[in-house]
Amino acid sequence: MAAAEIPNLTDSARAVLRLLASHGPVTRPKLGAMLDLSKPTMSAAVSELSALGLVASRGIERGAIGRTATIYGIGPGAGYAIGIDVGAAQVRAVAYSMDAQKLASAEEPIPETIAGDADAVGAVVESVARATMAKVAKSFRALRAIAVAVPRIVSNDRFDRPGGPSAVLGLLRRSIEVPIVLENNVNCAAIGEMHFGAAQLTLF
Repeated sequence: MAAAEIPNLTDSARAVLRLLASHGPVTRPKLGAMLDLSKPTMSAAVSELSALGLVASRGIERGAIGRTATIYGIGPGAGYAIGIDVGAAQVRAVAYSMDAQKLASAEEPIPETIAGDADAVGAVVESVARATMAKVAKSFRALRAIAVAVPRIVSNDRFDRPGGPSAVLGLLRRSIEVPIVLENNVNCAAIGEMHFGAAQLTLF
């Protein structure tokens, strides 16, 4: 599977997409105010993104005096990413849209007989990734990246050694042509807490 092509966007459309990815669904008037864009520029940016499937309507917001505004969020065309946790006894994967909406998950056990075999564990990783992709495929077709967390030290001097941390990615890299990031599971947990958990708004 090859990586999905990322379209060229105008600066205003790129700004809207970036804000929706970080902030979540927002009405068009609020988007314009947050980005300091005029109504015509805002309309053009939303139309550009909608035509590409990068944003989509998420409903209607009704104001106090009866006015309504369309709520926009990241669309299926923006794609999704997969996070994979390689544990001691199982591999678990979760797919998220670009605005952090959970789409699907899958998991498989790691048999004790292969626990020390990086290639065999890598086959489980690839299988779980494909199972997750299959669940998402009907609505979100563009896989943008995969992040893999492992319970080992990930460093330049150990990375590509035989049996080193990257060994579990061999099959995944050969079969799925998207950016793949490998990181220590504790570091991944810290990043997750910083964005979605107890460490939000904390500066490190």
